[in-house]
Amino acid sequence: MRIRLSALLVATAIAVLLAGSSLLAQDAQGRLWDSAIAGDTLGIRQALADGAKIDSLDVRRNPNGRRALNWAALHNRVDAIEMLLANGAPLEAVNRTGFTALNHAGEAGSLEAARALLAAGADPAHANNAGYAPAMTARENGHQEVAVLIEAAAAAQESPRE
Repeated sequence: MRIRLSALLVATAIAVLLAGSSLLAQDAQGRLWDSAIAGDTLGIRQALADGAKIDSLDVRRNPNGRRALNWAALHNRVDAIEMLLANGAPLEAVNRTGFTALNHAGEAGSLEAARALLAAGADPAHANNAGYAPAMTARENGHQEVAVLIEAAAAAQESPRE
């Protein structure tokens, strides 16, 4: 009886620990997305250390989803963008409608974010599922300065190198 009770206690303790680590990872994921929104680089670092996946899609607020990099771009959080990229965030990852982080920067008029993403190598011609490149998305949302920046980057890519 005592051995069975001890085995049951050990099994219960293991189950609680495993459930706790699963909850910690889920909590870490939410903290990653929220930290990207807020531009909280310390929060991003801690969430990643706690097991958050840098390329996961957040559908809590929008059914199309946004990755941490998309959230940072949408909210013009340059420090967060740089930290996410340094930790392996995929620059051209898309949400369910094909929006990259640069598309989200264009949508929101996040000029500094667009600059940071382009400097990191974001593709200014990467169209979303509706066929809109980031500059078109920026123009559609009334963000002319961002559209001009992205169009200049696209033109520079297209011009022949000498």
